[in-house]
Amino acid sequence: MIASLDRFGPLREGVRERLSTCALTSETFESGDLIMAAGERSCLRLLARGLAIKQTVLSDGGRQIFSVATPGDLIDLAGLFVESDYEVRALASCEVRKLSPLELRAMLRDHASFLATLCRAVLTEARAQRNRVISLGRRSAAARTANLFCEIYWRQKSLGLAKDNRCALPAVQGDIADALGLSVVHIHRVLRGLRDDHMAVVKNGVLQILDWDRLSALGDFDPEAFQPQTDAADGPVSRRQSSSEHGA
Repeated sequence: MIASLDRFGPLREGVRERLSTCALTSETFESGDLIMAAGERSCLRLLARGLAIKQTVLSDGGRQIFSVATPGDLIDLAGLFVESDYEVRALASCEVRKLSPLELRAMLRDHASFLATLCRAVLTEARAQRNRVISLGRRSAAARTANLFCEIYWRQKSLGLAKDNRCALPAVQGDIADALGLSVVHIHRVLRGLRDDHMAVVKNGVLQILDWDRLSALGDFDPEAFQPQTDAADGPVSRRQSSSEHGA
């Protein structure tokens, strides 16, 4: 939890020490399990292991997946001060750690710098969401798929969870289609095209990057869109990592 929050600017005013004394509870979930229902408030849920999806389910049963969470992500920031308007489900077996609501409220009340850190985490999440809006609105089906695959691979690579140009992606074609606003038939064609063009393959819950340079160019992928926002008052921070550093 401390390491995750520290990415958004160094914790101040005894926040690190206060967090170290908080009781974190841990829960495990299997694929498809509900981690957080829409309408819940934040408990500062941290995804410690596995992958999860944030989604909204429509009245007709359709859904829009708008984020794939990777380990280290705080997955319930939308519920800090109001009820969350989305649900979170496990994409595969995963572990979630969280504070108690009372501890979270007390820390928000007692530590202004803690609130500022969470605000920067929200801003980081919002920046990533704008990238996904651009994909849905302006990128072709192949480009938005390439952009999503680059994001998922790059984020896991940054955590040391990807190797040999492979990372976990335990998603069926319906999951990918619902994340990209496409039909299952359409995403099937796109995935086949990426495979035949030797750019990327998804098989047996694993994403394999075959040609990072071509895939990232197709998706117009910019890793800066997913870098943690920090406080400029802390001085220059080297946050930019080139795509080649994380490439296949």
